[in-house]
Amino acid sequence: MTRTTTSPFCNRRLAKPMVPRLALSLCLALAAPNVFAQAEASASKLGAGAIQAQANGRIELGRDAHMPLFVEFDRSPALTQALVTTLQAQGIRTTPDRSEAKAVLAIRGDVVLLGGPVFHKGTKVPMGDATEKSLALAAANRSTTAANAADAAVTVALGAAALKSATTPFWNGLALGRMADALGESTGIKGAFNTALTGDPRGICLSRCEDWKKVKQSAYAFATLISTDGKQDIRVLATAFSEALAPEEVVGEALSKIQASIDVRAEATKTP
Repeated sequence: MTRTTTSPFCNRRLAKPMVPRLALSLCLALAAPNVFAQAEASASKLGAGAIQAQANGRIELGRDAHMPLFVEFDRSPALTQALVTTLQAQGIRTTPDRSEAKAVLAIRGDVVLLGGPVFHKGTKVPMGDATEKSLALAAANRSTTAANAADAAVTVALGAAALKSATTPFWNGLALGRMADALGESTGIKGAFNTALTGDPRGICLSRCEDWKKVKQSAYAFATLISTDGKQDIRVLATAFSEALAPEEVVGEALSKIQASIDVRAEATKTP
């Protein structure tokens, strides 16, 4: 993969130090040729402005101070591989050996669903697990293994949209449209989705009935950079309150905030 000379990460002749935004485009896609077209054509399940998100903190990566960098997305080998390859394409030197790294960049998170007839007792699943289970569910529908689906997802995406542009949404192309189903299966409440047959387990609404079927969908995301010069953190909370179940969109918004809060500190070229 060749970097163009117009990339802000490749400009070595800047008169002043600059901090370009890191393009953590974790674009994934399944191996089917039409996955990207389907993902781009599908409409959002949640309306515009339905997701509220807030980020606190920033991370600055220094080329001299933090590289080689060890990178890990908790509980998701597919996202870890995509993150590493994307960082490398942006000029970040990484290492698979934690003991050789000058710094460690770790991303983790949780998906929480609460409310409505299905998730009225609440469910909380690590973000990495939710991603892998969703990939596995998509793989089952395409008669392939979860591991092959994840590998194909990384390979296809990193050769296409992931490295195309820093502004490409990293969630674009990832087949996670059935994340709510995957979360239901992982928590043992899959059968509760058919409320038309089972009825609402909560009984009859007595108050605030306009919100009776709505689900609070939250994504908590955390990024931490640990090195000899200390620790830098980013904390993000994204939430939506809707009858439409789309936890994958809430997760995407949370990770977008993480992406926007990580910068690469490019040292200026010294003049003699």
